[in-house]
Amino acid sequence: MGPGFTRAFREELARLEEKQSCCRLAAVAGLMHTAGSFLIHGGSTEEERYEIRIATTVQAGAKLAYSVFKSYGAEGELVTTREPRFQHRLVYEVHLRGTPATLQALNEMGVLSDSFELQPGIARRLVKKSCCRSAFLRGCLIGAGSANSPQREAHLEILTPHEAFASDLVRMLGNLEFHAGMRYRRGSYVVYLKGRDEVAGLLAMAGAHEAALQVEEQSVVREVRSRANRLANCDSANLRRTSSAASEQLEAIAALERSGALESLPPALRDMAALRQQYPYLNLSELAEAGEEGLTRSAVNHRLRRLVEAAEREGQKGAYVSIPAGRRTRSRT
Repeated sequence: MGPGFTRAFREELARLEEKQSCCRLAAVAGLMHTAGSFLIHGGSTEEERYEIRIATTVQAGAKLAYSVFKSYGAEGELVTTREPRFQHRLVYEVHLRGTPATLQALNEMGVLSDSFELQPGIARRLVKKSCCRSAFLRGCLIGAGSANSPQREAHLEILTPHEAFASDLVRMLGNLEFHAGMRYRRGSYVVYLKGRDEVAGLLAMAGAHEAALQVEEQSVVREVRSRANRLANCDSANLRRTSSAASEQLEAIAALERSGALESLPPALRDMAALRQQYPYLNLSELAEAGEEGLTRSAVNHRLRRLVEAAEREGQKGAYVSIPAGRRTRSRT
């Protein structure tokens, strides 16, 4: 995955302002499902017994989560640490005490049921509206989304430890006409999309329009480069074929001259032999343009083929004819 591009689209998504409270809640729910932890400690009260943490490398994402929980009256703090891996990058953590207000917020997000049991799947009521679905996907991408650099093949992933959540996410993306896949890898479930249209489409739906445009642009660049390479290879192959055919024709003409048979051929073939000797590197179309008025590519091809056939017939009569390997004959003894 491309860490630079991943960080860029996460930050772009986190900069978006959620104007509606339902969308803010959906975005933090996606973030909680992918980057949150529900911890149980010893203690006599709920506040001491439960703790919720959300960890992200995007500061704006952590601030959004903190503000939404605070709006419910939850108590907590924002903590900045450095991750021991990846060049000690900054990690922004939201630490929340397990107060009734915090648990109520989790219930509203569909993380806890009405009986306060953990719900790993996606609550349907949370993503009924299209704006909320986009916000929820935005939170998922901020929390655990990653993608290849635009210069590489388009591939996007969202990681989660919960199979039920991964299955629900695949189903939701399918309803949005994305072709998502799921696999298990090193203790996590990976929901992934492949292909330019799929990856750019999801980024755009979530609100990362700049990142989506980069994916589209680089895909066009790769396509143009690939087409240019195919054309260059095709031109090279055509040149090799033209050179090989011209060499065969020139050797046939030389053989006809040595045997004296060239002078007995019709004027049109003698003229074509002279034209080919004068322009040994031209292809059939270019020879037609260089020849007499009204001469066509088909006529050039027909006359050159007759010259080669005439050289082969002369070789069969007894004279040694020097034409390309595989078509040479020796005189009879």
